[in-house]
Amino acid sequence: MNRPNSIIHIVSSLDAVNFGIWNAAFFGSAYLEKKYRLKSACWVCREQQPGDPLPGIPVTYLNGGNISKKILKELAVLQGLDPQNTIFVSHGCWLKPSRAGYALSGLGFPWIHVPHGMLEPWSLRQGRLKKSLYYFFREKKYILSATRVRAVSRPEKRNLERRVQREIVLVENGVRLPDDVPAKDNPVTVFLFMARLHYKKGLLPLVRAWQKAMDGRTDNLLIIAGPDEGEAVKIKPFLSDNARYVGPVYGADKEDWLRKAHYYLLPSFSEGFPTSVLEAMSFCLIPLISEGCNFPEVFSEKLGYRAEPDERQLTDLLADLRERPFDAALSLRCRDYVANHYSEEVIGEEIHKLYISLQAR
Repeated sequence: MNRPNSIIHIVSSLDAVNFGIWNAAFFGSAYLEKKYRLKSACWVCREQQPGDPLPGIPVTYLNGGNISKKILKELAVLQGLDPQNTIFVSHGCWLKPSRAGYALSGLGFPWIHVPHGMLEPWSLRQGRLKKSLYYFFREKKYILSATRVRAVSRPEKRNLERRVQREIVLVENGVRLPDDVPAKDNPVTVFLFMARLHYKKGLLPLVRAWQKAMDGRTDNLLIIAGPDEGEAVKIKPFLSDNARYVGPVYGADKEDWLRKAHYYLLPSFSEGFPTSVLEAMSFCLIPLISEGCNFPEVFSEKLGYRAEPDERQLTDLLADLRERPFDAALSLRCRDYVANHYSEEVIGEEIHKLYISLQAR
């Protein structure tokens, strides 16, 4: 292909519960357009939905998810897309984006497949029979035929290479840093969980551990924020004056909690590479995360603490932290680490290298 000038990202939806994926998908788009004149657009595999979470980025809804090769070819022609300078990037597995990417590659378009952790071992064990069959008959064919496959973390890269026996390109997720350095001067120590309320995030063992370690403590506060996917009713008995569910938060409300909080909690069973952890660290929060978050550098660089989705381990960790003063120096190291390794400029350049590598096709 010639030098690319158009990147089309394919996502299953722009719903709040899918925020982690589509937010990661478009990270760096503004940087790439400004520096390299690479324009980004979005194709969504569902009916049109209210709201516009992607200001400045053209969005096309694929007719209720109709992704036949004929429909996709007609749409590409209608939008004047040329395989010589247009790259498609699909996000996620098991859903229509990877099927659309496969069909578009059959039309000659270069296609980058980004599984976002959906082929990680823990995820594959959930609904094992159904996923195994689908992987064998469909998803394996897709991932083997993609022009490039991108992993978003080092553990995911190793796991994908073992599974599919092909080269995997590593380009991690990134985050835009706040302009200032947030001061952590809130007299109450705030522990923040900010993610969708889903079983795999380890929220239930967390609230149980919190009740044991922090019961009656007024100098510590757990804030749970995010759209509910069935866990809100389960955690309700464990909520109290020092453990609150505030619902989904966006924009200024979200930033306000990031500025107030001291620790970021994500005791997840499995992730691709959660940008929420990077975002929290950029606001000087100290991460308390699991091995399943696929961010081993937090442990190797001593930037945070291990928080597995295990009630006893979480109870011991929280009990230990409640007796410690907040480590302001460590919180600044967290911000500096993100600035040096995961900023828009650093990751934007890595994404650009991936796109330019397709010129050799």
